[in-house]
Amino acid sequence: MAGLRLGGALGLALALTMSAAAVADDDPPTPLLEALAFVRAESMPVGIDFVDWAQLRELHGGADVTGDSPLADRQRLMLDIAGAEAATMPLGFDRLKAWRDTWGWGNADLAWEARVYGEFAVMRFGELWDAGRFGEALSGFGYMPHAIGAGTLYEPDPAADVPWQLRFANMHGLDIHGQAITEPMVWVALGSDGRTVVFGRSAEAGTILHAGLRARPAEVARRGFGRAASALGAPLAASIIDGQAACSEATMGWLEGAARQAAAAVAPLHRYEALAAGYTRSAAEAAPEGRFVFAYPEPGQARADLAGRQVLVEEGNPFNDNFSRYDEMAFGLSDARVTGSRLILDVAPVNDEPVHVMRQVRTTPILFATSGPMPGSDTA
Repeated sequence: MAGLRLGGALGLALALTMSAAAVADDDPPTPLLEALAFVRAESMPVGIDFVDWAQLRELHGGADVTGDSPLADRQRLMLDIAGAEAATMPLGFDRLKAWRDTWGWGNADLAWEARVYGEFAVMRFGELWDAGRFGEALSGFGYMPHAIGAGTLYEPDPAADVPWQLRFANMHGLDIHGQAITEPMVWVALGSDGRTVVFGRSAEAGTILHAGLRARPAEVARRGFGRAASALGAPLAASIIDGQAACSEATMGWLEGAARQAAAAVAPLHRYEALAAGYTRSAAEAAPEGRFVFAYPEPGQARADLAGRQVLVEEGNPFNDNFSRYDEMAFGLSDARVTGSRLILDVAPVNDEPVHVMRQVRTTPILFATSGPMPGSDTA
């Protein structure tokens, strides 16, 4: 593809001297790295989804819109965002009226939010948000407050009569049980900073809050997820998944036809620790710029895989012969390079629709994310 520059030999000397993630203790962390601080190293999840609501509101002319703004203004803003962007979690239109009237917060109050599916959600609110209203609402529904070092942990009352539409268990990431099934009670940890809230399935929400508020950005950035996130910069939305979840022998075995042939032609590619997907745009009318980042244990593994992953994006299709090639139905490759132990693929989404980038990390398998030998091959 014209304009594609293949990083590798030209940047090898520089890459070898770079740290895995150039984030110093005194550097202000990006919102994505702030969110990753709540993911503890000893219990790395399968994946995490992230949305930078403050950046999205500013991008669409709603920087001054808060939860206290007129409902029509909030609805108009969220509809603009929904029409153009690719948030990795529901926009929460139900939060605009009844939800916020009840709980004291909605999308327009958020700076960012992140979800670890089935485990917990963490939300950072804007500076003008009144955490007191939320605390009062929790107490009104029978939540019992417990003082903890990081703030207040609210224990749910199993007997509380909370309308179905207003239950925290309905939130994406905590909603694995249907309405007809008794969902686990959701604990709430409200930080002493008055801006950070963790929703979890047990009292561990307080532990997650405490660890996240105390985490050092440089340490977060050195982990597999953190190294991948650092290379995304400050995305509008992002998803990061564990390397084993992104690719396994089972998922590679599902490839068929041309996709399987393409994967076999470059196999075996090295296994990686994390795969991140995200996108940015410089203005509301500007084209989105997508990025995929593979975080490897060693720089040499990233360099060795660069050409193979580039071929899979440029010539492959996602799953089987019923799918068109990536460059026809998803995105074109605009740049491929290695920085330290990270392999970075920059892509231009088809029709300037960022959803083509973000949906890839929810597709199983992802052709260009394959690793290891092909099942049934001589090298398997």
